[in-house]
Amino acid sequence: MRKNKDAMAGHFDLGNFIRDHFASLCAIAFKITGNSEVAKDLAQDVIIKFWENQGQHKQLDSIENYLFIMIRNEALNYLRGLSREKNRHEKASLNSEQEESLWDTIIEQEANQLLQTAIATLPPQCNRIVELSLTGKNTKEIAETLDIAVNTVKVLKSRAIHKLREYFSRNDIWIEF
Repeated sequence: MRKNKDAMAGHFDLGNFIRDHFASLCAIAFKITGNSEVAKDLAQDVIIKFWENQGQHKQLDSIENYLFIMIRNEALNYLRGLSREKNRHEKASLNSEQEESLWDTIIEQEANQLLQTAIATLPPQCNRIVELSLTGKNTKEIAETLDIAVNTVKVLKSRAIHKLREYFSRNDIWIEF
C-alpha cells in the first residue's frame, strides 16, 4: 500500500510507474482484445491518461484496481469501436453491392430490350426459332415444335444470328454472341 501512496504523491517517476504497471495492463488488454499490438497501445494510453490526471486520483486506495478498470474500459471501447467500424464497412459494402446489383439489373433490362427489338425485325420463321432458343430449347426440340427438319432450324438459326449481328452493327451496338 505504501508504494501506491508514494506513487500518487509523486515520489516515483514515470519510468518506475511504467515498469510497475505496463506489463499487467498489457496482459489485461490482450486478454480482452486478443491483439498484442493493440494491447500495448491501450496500456500506453491508460498510463498516459492516469499519469496526466494523477492529481485527481489522490484518494485512491488501490492504483492497481483503478488501472484495471481503466484498461478494461479502454479495451471494451476499442472493441465497440471496431464493431461500429465493421458495421459501417458492412453497410457501405451492402450499399455498394445493392448499387452494383441495381446497375446490373438496369443494364440487363436494357440489353434484353435491345435484343427483343432486334428479334422483332427478323422474318417470322427466324423470329420464332430465336424465341424458342431463348427459352432453352435445343435444335431438335425446336424442329419438333415447328414441325420442320433439324437442318432447316440450323440454317434459319444461322441466318437469324447473321441478321442480328447486322442489326446491332448498323445501330452501333456492340454485342457478343
